[in-house]
Amino acid sequence: MGALMNPYEWNTDALGAPPGAVEVKLVDYAEAGYKSSSNPPQGEIWIRGPAVADCYFKNDKETAEAYTEDKWFKTGDVGEWTADGQLKIIDRKKNLVKTLNGEYIALEKVYPLVSHIIPYVHLLIPN
Repeated sequence: MGALMNPYEWNTDALGAPPGAVEVKLVDYAEAGYKSSSNPPQGEIWIRGPAVADCYFKNDKETAEAYTEDKWFKTGDVGEWTADGQLKIIDRKKNLVKTLNGEYIALEKVYPLVSHIIPYVHLLIPN
């Protein structure tokens, strides 16, 4: 998702303010600790409006999973509103996994920890 914005408000940390043709809301993803009532507000980014597609082409299953009855598109991105009203993506819902302790962590944070052993995994698996 992108946004048109005043070039003087541009920064590398956020997407900017949403354009007028798109509604954006953050929906609680409480299992991972993201709540729209927190400060700053955080949650899964849902969008709708004339600039947003209203289905996946010839894919009813994905459409049913990604769209609500009232045409909100569940992006799967987790965002937060910045103090100046810009939307910042902070996580990806589909990349979160639940640990045995019940915590949610992003796969991107795990990969650097194990990437040094990935080339040698074949040595650990018996033939």
